[in-house]
Amino acid sequence: MTETPPAQSRSLVFRLLEAYCERSGLRLTPADPHGHAGLVEGPAGKRWFFKGTCFDLNSYGAAEIANDKAYTAFFLKQAGLPVPAGHFLLGTEIHDDNRLPDAVREFIGETGFPLFVKPNTGREGTDVMRVDTRVALSNALCLLARKHDRILVQEEIAGVELRVIVLDGEILAAIERHPPQVTGDGRRSLAELVGMHPRLNPADERLEFELSQMGKSLETVLAPRETVTLLPVANLSAGGTARIVTPDLTPAHATIARRAAASLGLRYAAVDLILPHESRPDAVPVVLEVNAAPGLANLFRQGKEEAALVETIHTALFAAIFVA
Repeated sequence: MTETPPAQSRSLVFRLLEAYCERSGLRLTPADPHGHAGLVEGPAGKRWFFKGTCFDLNSYGAAEIANDKAYTAFFLKQAGLPVPAGHFLLGTEIHDDNRLPDAVREFIGETGFPLFVKPNTGREGTDVMRVDTRVALSNALCLLARKHDRILVQEEIAGVELRVIVLDGEILAAIERHPPQVTGDGRRSLAELVGMHPRLNPADERLEFELSQMGKSLETVLAPRETVTLLPVANLSAGGTARIVTPDLTPAHATIARRAAASLGLRYAAVDLILPHESRPDAVPVVLEVNAAPGLANLFRQGKEEAALVETIHTALFAAIFVA
């Protein structure tokens, strides 16, 4: 007989859902001891299934499009929203002799460097790499082709990353996200500083790759107060940090987030915007990605204010889902 794990070991979504169901007179049945999936039933017998952060709210087709970065960019662009230039390619097009496909070379000629190389599907910034030379691009493509059959090469838009949570056209939150960094003290190596970071994975092979492009390695000792950005992604699961900026969200940015979710047919979504550093009047936010089932557990763990926000978001989400 499988023992029921302690409440704190169950998934965050399940714990929040359990509290909501108790308040709302709904019956919750977990499908596994850790609450990674389950069933919610209403008093009249209506049933809603869930798995992870996926609920019966967004349609299956819309969620699948959002999970595909190339398709997402296509439909966002069709809707008149700004997206980074990108080139999709299959892993089978990548050769171990470091020869770049012709179409990739043409794309480089149009956009130049830096570029991002990422799996076409996936979450939490997994395996996303930034490159600034042809050699680095070739190496990154070879690394990704060993793990992924579909790859996206995308231009870099330098700026601040903003995640906007949208539910039925309402803005639930805006969160500014920053990639993981460390600051030197003139004594410790980067390997030691990485080991002291609370959320970084020292085994992440991208660390060495990213540092090599700066002419550094994990053995490098940074000068006092010298700061290095360790990874090219701002995902909290990769060691990034977040700051709640909902009160500061401009109407223009809110409108773009709403349009992005609506253009993909999503009732609930996390829309990731890049706010370009340029201060030109024509510099507008670019829609980087759209997530149909955003995970907020890492934000929840960052602090009391963040935890309260995540609870508020889920309360609104559950109220929209579990309608008799």
